[in-house]
Amino acid sequence: MKIKKGDLFAVQAGDYVGQMFAVVDLTKDVVDCLSVPSMQNVIITKEKFDFGRNNGIIEYVETLTTDVFTVIHAQYTKNANINHRFK
Repeated sequence: MKIKKGDLFAVQAGDYVGQMFAVVDLTKDVVDCLSVPSMQNVIITKEKFDFGRNNGIIEYVETLTTDVFTVIHAQYTKNANINHRFK
């Protein structure tokens, strides 16, 4: 399954267990997610993301509706802007 913007994944193990990763953007090398409900930006290498999917660490749940994705994307952008200001 190809990863797309707006896909939602449940984290089953590891540091983010119990969180959901909403894919906000992706490139050839990284997957940018908003972790819900903590509302923190998480940037994962494509290699680690694929490893997690292939080993049951993260599992696909659904593709978000456009209205929900719009809110998720806005929160991700807000977090990125705040973090950029304090560097």
